[in-house]
Amino acid sequence: MTAETMELEFDQEAVSKAEKEFEKIQLDPAQQEMVDSITKITSEFISLPETAVKSFTWKVMNNWQKMRRITIAELENRPLRDRNDAAKEIIKQAKKFYLELLSESTLEQREILAKNFDTFIKHNSPVLHH
Repeated sequence: MTAETMELEFDQEAVSKAEKEFEKIQLDPAQQEMVDSITKITSEFISLPETAVKSFTWKVMNNWQKMRRITIAELENRPLRDRNDAAKEIIKQAKKFYLELLSESTLEQREILAKNFDTFIKHNSPVLHH
């Protein structure tokens, strides 16, 4: 199995727990839109159930909101550059989060996941800068 085709292995207990937790979460429309957008992107290179990805995305976003002391809804009223910077920060935090979630945190697994996130950021940076 080559690095390009190797499937990433995540902590299945954490995945199951996240799916159950997300069913209880109530998001406002701005939060839901951001969770859905990031989940759609992340799901392209992470093979996990959509509900788990949404839950993990929410955890990362929620931590970002607490760290920055701003809600996603408040961010909607900010200039596009601020919103793009926030999206990039959240995606970078998601990268770190998913690296910690790998069940077999081998160098090869970490490199594949990091490469996937870096490739995404590189390909979407023109969009995120406008």
